[in-house]
Amino acid sequence: MSIASADPSTLYDPLAPDFGHRAYDVYRTLRDEHPVYHDARRDQWVLSRFADVHAVLNDTATYSSEDTSISQGLLPMIQQLDPPRHDRLRALVSRAFTPRRIAEIEPRAREIAVELLDGLQGAGRTDLLKDFARHLPSRVIGEMIGVPADRIGVFLELTEAMVEAPDDASKPAEEHDRSAAVAIYEEFGRLIDERRRDPRDDLMSALLDAEIEGRGLTPEELLGFCFLLIVAGNDTTTNLIANGAVLLARHPDQRALLAREPDRLPVAIEEMLRFETPTQALPRRVTVETKLHGVTLPAGSIVSLLWGSANRDDREFREPERFDVTRSVRRHLALGHGAHYCLGANLARLEARVAFEEILSRNPNFELHGDPGWVRSIWARAHDAVAVSL
Repeated sequence: MSIASADPSTLYDPLAPDFGHRAYDVYRTLRDEHPVYHDARRDQWVLSRFADVHAVLNDTATYSSEDTSISQGLLPMIQQLDPPRHDRLRALVSRAFTPRRIAEIEPRAREIAVELLDGLQGAGRTDLLKDFARHLPSRVIGEMIGVPADRIGVFLELTEAMVEAPDDASKPAEEHDRSAAVAIYEEFGRLIDERRRDPRDDLMSALLDAEIEGRGLTPEELLGFCFLLIVAGNDTTTNLIANGAVLLARHPDQRALLAREPDRLPVAIEEMLRFETPTQALPRRVTVETKLHGVTLPAGSIVSLLWGSANRDDREFREPERFDVTRSVRRHLALGHGAHYCLGANLARLEARVAFEEILSRNPNFELHGDPGWVRSIWARAHDAVAVSL
C-alpha cells in the first residue's frame, strides 16, 4: 500500500523521527508514483527503482562520484573519485582484500568473536549491537590498518557519531559529519607519523610505501584511504550483523534452519543485505543534462541513489517484502555495483558468517526484547540497540 501525501514534497525525509519505521512504505510509493523524485529541501533528485540505480552505477561519465554533498569537507578518497584516478588508487589497497588475504583473516576474526561472546555468556539480557556487533568488525579492520588496541574504541565512537544525525535540529547533518571526520583525520595523522618512524606489517605502512606512476601518496590521499577503511569497515558490517540478528529473532523458523544447517549462512547473509541494506543511500552528480522517466535532470544536480529501495523493488525481486534465508539472490545493490563495488565486500561477508556461526552454535534460541528502534541517519539503516537474552 502506498502512502498518500497531501504534499508530495514532504514524502521523502530520512531524518524524520519516524522514518525508520515507515521507510519501506515511502520507498514503495516513490518507486510506483515518483520514480524520479525531487527532494526540494536538500535540492536533490531521488532514484528508487532497481533498474535506474543499477544503470546509474554503470554510467560514471553521466553520473559522477566527485563533488557530491557527501564529499564536502572531506579529503579525497576512492569512494568520491571517478575512473581512471579511482581505478589507480583502488588498485593499491585492493591487494589487502584479495580472497586469499581475507581467508587468512578468518582465524583471527573467529578468535575475536569467541572472546566477545564468552564475555557475554551468563549475562542474561545484553545489547548485541553495543556488546558484540560493533566490536567484531572494528577490531578486525583496526588491526588490519594498524590502529593500536587502545585507540580502536576512539575510532569506533567517531564512526558512530558520523552515522547518527545530530540531536540539535538546527545543526546540519553535514556539519555534524565534518566535525567527526576532522577528529578521525587528526587521530590518523598522529598514527601515520608514527608509522613513518616505525613501519610495521599493516595497511598504514603499506600505503606509506605505495607508489602510483612513480610517486607516493600525498598526505591527503593517505588520510582519505585510512578514513574510508575505518568508517566503512566499522559501520556497514556492524549494521549487517545487528540487522541480521533482529531479522533472525523475528523469524525463528529461519533462525532454527540456520542453526541446524550453518552451511546455508552465505546465502542467508545475501538476503540480510538485500532485506535490510546497511547503506541506504549515496549521491552522484549529474555531469550533463539528461532525462529519466520524462524528467529532466540538470547538469550539476545531485542524484541520491536509494539502495534500500532498489533492493525491495518487485520489478527485480519476487515477493521482495518477504525475508527468506533460502532465497537465491541473483544480484542486489547492498554492496554497490560497478567501479565502486564495495572493496571490503568479502571481509564483511566473512565477518558476518563467523558472527552468526558463533552466535547460533551457542544461542540458537536467543530472544529479542522490545523494539530495537532506528537511528536517524541520511544514509544508514542502523538500530539504536538490540536487546537480547542469550
